Amino acid sequence: MGEVVGAVSLIVPTRNEAGNVSELLVRLGRLPAGVLREMIFVDDSDDDTPAAIAYLAGSVEFPVAVVHREPGLRTGGLSGAVVEGFRRAGGDWLAVMDGDLQHPPEVLAAMFATGESAGADIVCATRNVSGGGRDGLGAARDVISKSFAAFARRAFPRRLRGVSDPMSGFFLVRRSALDPEALNPTGFKILLEILVRTPGLRRAEVGYEFAPRHAGDSKASLRQGVTYLRHLARLRLAA
Repeated sequence: MGEVVGAVSLIVPTRNEAGNVSELLVRLGRLPAGVLREMIFVDDSDDDTPAAIAYLAGSVEFPVAVVHREPGLRTGGLSGAVVEGFRRAGGDWLAVMDGDLQHPPEVLAAMFATGESAGADIVCATRNVSGGGRDGLGAARDVISKSFAAFARRAFPRRLRGVSDPMSGFFLVRRSALDPEALNPTGFKILLEILVRTPGLRRAEVGYEFAPRHAGDSKASLRQGVTYLRHLARLRLAA
């Protein structure tokens, strides 16, 4: 395994994503030197995803860790998994992306470069600017996503100013600008939680094409949508 020289700790929350681990690691392994310091899977799976990660971890030149949360310990859903990863990460930058390859791993290099050059605290990958696209989302999910984003912007017009895609699950945040213990996550929209609870972050954006899922099934559901709306209401009442 090579020397740890990268700046970014990448946190990938997973739930039954065994079929995506190999391709994800292959593509992350092509990132330029100096970007990736480590990768942390925080796993809520009931399949063999942890075993797949352990088997393939030695195939890349950066450290790969897996934190498997047993049933009953999966507090906060996907967002809770991300915060658990934040607590364990050692990089100057903390990145978050999905494990299904709908977030192209190659974009992480542009996000890191943008964060450094712009002096940003958070870099959001967005589907809604030049260079971005939403084709992989599907028509029904696209309508829901845009509606949820509109609800969020109406609830927090100032705190979400300058963020074109507050529903994004693909972002990079400077460790020194974030206090994980100030977050109270639930559901799957951790970026919204960070932006609302950490006002004053210097922001930048990078466009990306939202890709079709590589393998496995989407975790989106009516229950997740209800959880999001409840969480949005709690954030608004606490603001």
